[in-house]
Amino acid sequence: MEMSLYQLYKDLKVNKIMLCYCGAIAQASIEGVGDTLRKNMELEETSNAMAMTVFSIFIEQVQNVLNYSAEKIKKDQEDEKELRIGIVVIGREESGNYFIYCGNRILKQDVERISANLEFLKKLSKEELKALYKERRRMEGEPGSKGAGLGLIEMARRSSEPLQFSFEPVNDELSFFSIKVVVGR
Repeated sequence: MEMSLYQLYKDLKVNKIMLCYCGAIAQASIEGVGDTLRKNMELEETSNAMAMTVFSIFIEQVQNVLNYSAEKIKKDQEDEKELRIGIVVIGREESGNYFIYCGNRILKQDVERISANLEFLKKLSKEELKALYKERRRMEGEPGSKGAGLGLIEMARRSSEPLQFSFEPVNDELSFFSIKVVVGR
């Protein structure tokens, strides 16, 4: 495969992408990428509140990859720690808003449940999202869930626009789940 890294660099710059990571994600790598993100936002003279919002959404999205990506790397059968595969892209829109875009492969059987949950969240007001968040914090998670959907609710609460998401079929067993959160100035 012939690829021009310089062309990729130019495309990222033109599209105002400040961070793009694709591959295996581990808890330790999140910290380093998070520090880089904070420094980039300081250079852009982003307010502390905005930087914290973008950072917290980044963390929520990467946690979703760590918890739910169907694409895994395991060194060997005895190794309990798995690395999960995904992509995260952070940039600026022409309007000046930040976007945090994340994606990973999921089991096709989970598409309907995730889609229904996200459609439900899109219909709620900020006050309703806050009340739902408080309610879910007191509940036990659903089977197979690692947090009662709190991450998605928190992203919807912090987003300045309705969450954008898609599911693209990969094969008979998997789909690629993408979610975009926009944070306004």
